[in-house]
Amino acid sequence: MIREQRFYSTLLLVLGIALSVRIGAIFIGQIIGFNPFTDFQVDMHAETAEDLAVTILQAKLPEFSIYRSTIRWGLILFPFWLLPGPSRLYAQFGIALLSSLGIVNVFLIAKHYYSTQAGIIAALPLALLPSYFFMHSVVQREAMVLFGFTTAFVLVFLPNKYVLPPYNYLLATIFVLIPAYLRLPNTPIILATIAITIAVVIVRSNRISFRQKIQAAMGVTISGIIATIVLIQTFISDNPTEYLTTLRERRIRGRATYLEGVIPASIPESIGFSWIGAVYFLYAPFPWHVEGINDLVIMLESMVGIGFSIFAIFGVLVLKERSVPATVALVSGIVLFSVLYGFGTGNYGTGLRHRQTIFWAIYILGAIGISSKVKFKI
Repeated sequence: MIREQRFYSTLLLVLGIALSVRIGAIFIGQIIGFNPFTDFQVDMHAETAEDLAVTILQAKLPEFSIYRSTIRWGLILFPFWLLPGPSRLYAQFGIALLSSLGIVNVFLIAKHYYSTQAGIIAALPLALLPSYFFMHSVVQREAMVLFGFTTAFVLVFLPNKYVLPPYNYLLATIFVLIPAYLRLPNTPIILATIAITIAVVIVRSNRISFRQKIQAAMGVTISGIIATIVLIQTFISDNPTEYLTTLRERRIRGRATYLEGVIPASIPESIGFSWIGAVYFLYAPFPWHVEGINDLVIMLESMVGIGFSIFAIFGVLVLKERSVPATVALVSGIVLFSVLYGFGTGNYGTGLRHRQTIFWAIYILGAIGISSKVKFKI
């Protein structure tokens, strides 16, 4: 009973800290007008949501295009604009709450697989680092992506007495579709991660013969590859390499660029660039990029990320002893997201926003690694 009370007290504390910091960031933006992520894109999202709400109030069908991310995001946001009063502020509070619940999920994952200390350590960077709480206090998509991914992971991998199989898998599918819906390039990465994880589960199963394991694993893998190729060609580009190259060229602009002259134009060049692009995507800016206080703050956050990444190596070794499928899901997700987003990113301002898609997994593994080496009194 006392242990359960402590658990819920800690959980509420994590939720309270994350939500309070985000509400504070909202009021800072409202009162003094400061939020580094309030830009034309945020205004465009708000305007699109308002236009959709007006269209619906006029009893008309809203415009929809699968290829326009602002429309897709606007269709999630527009209910706030149906309410009387400061609709954009309501949306900001809703996003702050969703991101805080996503951080609670991160706490639950790390706690389940190692300890309460690991859960707190994993949640703290997401709750307190400026890029996270400022991003999660505007009408951007990152908070919803964090919530979608972490909720799906909790439903699949953590024990749940309220949502039992197969309903947990159905709900997880809905939640993991949210990041795919909000950013179409996430879709093939999500499918590949799921296929790899399922293949590992099949190979480790004791219920079927070795031959059946190989056949099933190959079937899942091939199906995942085919589905990924079809989705890429249908919704993204007929030529993925050309798409990523073009995307990278478009994003190498402005002050915060890196590796400006590096544009992989072939598959061998892309393979050679993959690890370099991933490192820059995850950890830029580096000291040689710093030109002002904003760059310095981002660099310090990146140093925190590097520290967690180092300890994540130990976290992987610990977690694989407790759940190989969960380890494979996290590690394959980190590798696939960082490599593919590394191809299409040439600006650490953009990278700072997009790496939030997967860095929560690094924080979980890093927190487990830290907790396996150092014990704090909590």
